[in-house]
Formats: sequence, C-alpha cells, structure tokens
Amino acid sequence: MTVDTPGEQINNLPMRSDAKAPRPVSLLLALALAMAGAAACGGSDDPGHPDTGYGANQPVPATVNCTDLCNRGADCAAQLCNEDTMSTMYTQLAPILSSECESECNDAVLAQLTPANWQCYFTSSCREVFGENDCQTPNTKYTCS
Repeated sequence: MTVDTPGEQINNLPMRSDAKAPRPVSLLLALALAMAGAAACGGSDDPGHPDTGYGANQPVPATVNCTDLCNRGADCAAQLCNEDTMSTMYTQLAPILSSECESECNDAVLAQLTPANWQCYFTSSCREVFGENDCQTPNTKYTCS
C-alpha cells in the first residue's frame, strides 16, 4: 500500500474517494427497477411467465458499445417487468434505466462480452437473454420490484 503525502492526489485506487468500481450493467438495471417502488414480480423461473418472444431477432450492432448495450437492456427489463406484472408501469423507466446504465458503462464492462454473446444478446428474445441466460452473457439477470 502506498501512502501519499499531504496535498498530493491519492493514486492508490482503493483509497481514492472519487474512484468508482465498475458495476455490472444488469445490476444497475435491477437496482433501478427495485428503487422504482412498483409492485414485486419474479423472473422467468416462475412458470407463469412464458416467453412471448419480445425482442427477438433485432439487428446486431457492428461494434460492441455502451449505447446499444444499455438501450437493449433497458428495453428488455421494462418489457419483461411489464409482462410479469401484466401492466405497462415499467415502460416509462426504460429511458431512465438506459441513461443510468450508460453513465456506469465502461471498457471493463464491454470487455466481458464475446462476439457470440453480443450476437445472441440481440437475436434472442429478452426472456431468453435476461430470464434464462441462454446466451451466457455476463450479468444478465433481471428483477422487478
């Protein structure tokens, strides 16, 4: 551990007050949904939530990037929670979730995605990606509350 002298910037990342640890994007989506204060619902482990196919066969962006990752995740999270609650109360959260996700997305998050993950993330249904993790994409589990 390095001790910095007074008046100098702390270069020891764990001790810096402005340091942010990379957070999984889907964790941010789940937290934002949980803080929304809406009624609780479950993920796809609940047999009452069959796959409607929403979000399947979307165009795959040529490059892995935060904007497309976050827009897709926010859209899927809102839609899955709408399906699970048989409502539309989560629709208005999608832009908020996307914005929050983009503010936390970085190269470390994107580096977790393989080309196969990226392809599957857009061509599979939202429930396959986020409910069943069929794509084996890191950090893709959703929760609604």
